[in-house]
Amino acid sequence: MSDNGGEFVVGFIIGALAGAAAALMLAPQSGEATRRQIGERGIELKGQAERLADEAKARAAKAAEEARARAEETAEEARSQVVQASERGRIVLTENVRKAQQAIQETQARLGKASETAENLAA
Repeated sequence: MSDNGGEFVVGFIIGALAGAAAALMLAPQSGEATRRQIGERGIELKGQAERLADEAKARAAKAAEEARARAEETAEEARSQVVQASERGRIVLTENVRKAQQAIQETQARLGKASETAENLAA
């Protein structure tokens, strides 16, 4: 976008200079009057070019600020999603640990009963 803006400014200035030069060459004036008019027009064009450059800089700064804000928002959303995923993972892990402990207890209880049964049969 900045390339297009720069090309526009250059094209605008070249077109304005060419138009001013053509108008001055075709107008019946003395050399001194023509030089004065060219100087005045050059000053006007310089002012216009400076204003256009300032506007382009302001637009670029605004676009950069908007991009920075969007990047911050995206980063914050990503952080939030990571925290949520981590929390969900912690919950799932806790539940799986609880289930594993329960399975261990049930297995130990069965082994205890099997051991008692084996002792009773042996006696």
